[in-house]
Order: sequence, then C-alpha cells, then structure tokens
Amino acid sequence: MISLCGPVAARRLGVVTAIVTTAILLSPPVKADEALANDPAHTKDVSANIVITDVSPLPPAPGLIFDVRAGEYIMLGELVRRIGDAKYVLIGEKHDNPIHHHHQAELIDALSKSGNRHRAVVWEMFTRDQQASLDQNWHDLTVADLGLAMTWEDRGWPSWQDYAPIAQAARNNDLAMVAGNLPDDILRPMIANGVSALPDDLAKDLSLPDIPADIQVLLDQEIAEGHCDTLPKSMLPAFSTVQFARDASLARAMYDAANSDTTDGAYLIAGAMHVRRGIAAPWHLRRFDTNLTDQDVAVVSLIEADDPSDDPSNIEDYALRFGPSDAIDFMWFTNDIVRGNPCDDLKMGQ
Repeated sequence: MISLCGPVAARRLGVVTAIVTTAILLSPPVKADEALANDPAHTKDVSANIVITDVSPLPPAPGLIFDVRAGEYIMLGELVRRIGDAKYVLIGEKHDNPIHHHHQAELIDALSKSGNRHRAVVWEMFTRDQQASLDQNWHDLTVADLGLAMTWEDRGWPSWQDYAPIAQAARNNDLAMVAGNLPDDILRPMIANGVSALPDDLAKDLSLPDIPADIQVLLDQEIAEGHCDTLPKSMLPAFSTVQFARDASLARAMYDAANSDTTDGAYLIAGAMHVRRGIAAPWHLRRFDTNLTDQDVAVVSLIEADDPSDDPSNIEDYALRFGPSDAIDFMWFTNDIVRGNPCDDLKMGQ
C-alpha cells in the first residue's frame, strides 16, 4: 500500500486528497511568480492581479470578514446580501479547525433562509461511489448517526461531530447532500496511469483538458511543499493530475446538482485550495456552465489569522498564500488551533 501524506498542508490549509486509505495533502501556495491572466477560463472569471486596497485600519483578526474586491470589512449579514444571488457558493476550510465548520454551517443556513436560491450541498469528503449510501442514510438516519454509517472517520477525516453542524444546516433547510470527490479506488491508478484510469462515464463527464502550464507549475510547487519536499520531482505531475481531476469532479457535481429539477444552485464544502478562482473548482465550473458571470460564483474562505505581532500580515499577504491575489472573494478570519510541526517524523511508506 502506498502511504503518502503532505503534513505542511495539513497544518496550514487542511486540503486533503485521499489516496487509497491515506492522504495527499497540498500545501499553501507561495506568491505566484507567474500570473494566471493568460488562461482563458481565468480571464473570463475575474480581472487578474487585483490590487487589494484595505480601506480599514484594522489588521485581519478572528471574526472579521473582508470583501477582497470592495476592499472593506463587512458583517455576516452583508456577506449574505452580497452573495445571495450566486448560483455557486464555494466555502473553503481547514479540515481540522472546528470553528470553520461552524461558520460554514452558519453561512449555509443564512443563505438558505434568505430564499434567493435552493442550493444542494456538495462535499469533498464524500466520494461519488458513496452517493447511493449517502442518499439512503440521509433519508433514514439522524445527523448524529450519519458519520458512522458513512465510515467518515475511518476514511481519515476529523471528527464527524465537527462537521455535523453543516449537515444539520442542510437538513434544517431541506437541502440535498451530494458526494463530489473521486472514488478512492481510482486515485492510485491515476498516479500510475493518469486520466486513462478514469472510468469511461466519469471521463466523459469531466472531459479533462490538459492542465494549463501556469496551473501545472503552481500545483507542482504546492504538492512538493505539502510533502516537505520529500516527493521525487518526477512524481509531481502525476499528483497534480489527480488534484486537477478532483477539482473537476467537485465542479461537475456542483454543476449537475445546480441544474437538476429540484435545485438551482450548489454549495461546496472543501479544503481552501479546492475553491480558488482561476485554478481549482471555479476554473472547471467555467468549462461546464459556459454562461456564468462573475456574480454567479462566490468564493468564501475561512482563514486562520496569525497571532498578534508588532508587524501583522496585511490582507494581500493572506491572499497571496493561496496563489494569485484574486483567488478568493471573501476572507473570513478565525482563530488558529494548536498544531505540531507537520514535517516532524514524516514517514514515507511503500
């Protein structure tokens, strides 16, 4: 069995890619030297290289929400108003921070109660081959019992209790639950054989293009750093292919759910790196839903604020940790949690 993990990403951004029974974790990107402006999907998505002007003297701190395009802090009610009409709302997280999941639930509940759209909830944490089981268990079980029935923690995710508020918000608002991730059993074959390992029907649905060169560079760099530079460089493109396909799978699940008879939009619950404009799931949404406008997609990321210091990071510093400065629309800052050094005792299994 292959046992590969990216502990740096687990500590900083919590982006998990399951491979068989373990995980590939992607690290937070460094400042992108190459802009994504030449990528057609990105050019259509938002104006590249947004210059962020923070009009408030407040440094980022837990509880604050920052609108990147408007350059201002806003309250939760105003966030709900500004994104209430969006067809797709992607809410990024750090997987092991329970505060993030409470805020995700809070936002889903508030948006759902606003009545603008009836969105399904697409989960990175559930795989496509679990959908039938998810449908049945969602119908039959309480929210508290759902995690055990879906072997949630056996698959390596943090406690279901942390995520349960999101499911409860979905239940309270009669929202569909959608499994968005690639099946575990095709990930290792994809590392070896690329997109040819995808089943024919899924390959057709995803219609994966070649990875644009600038996105390839960024993903390779993130994967290398997320694995404490222990992966051979020759393996990085294969891992990037898996990440690219996973983003496409999440986006396709959102598109299919949003265009069903019972819903007219979709939320995405996923690690912060999966929700970035111009790179991740929104890039693929543009391929599937070709008439999207900028206002149809909203990216909200829960971000852990740095400890107070005499020289605090500014908004643009935080933005560039995720790649280009326009990758996130709204930054919702939270407390950090205590973690050890992710590269200590790193083990690479065979």
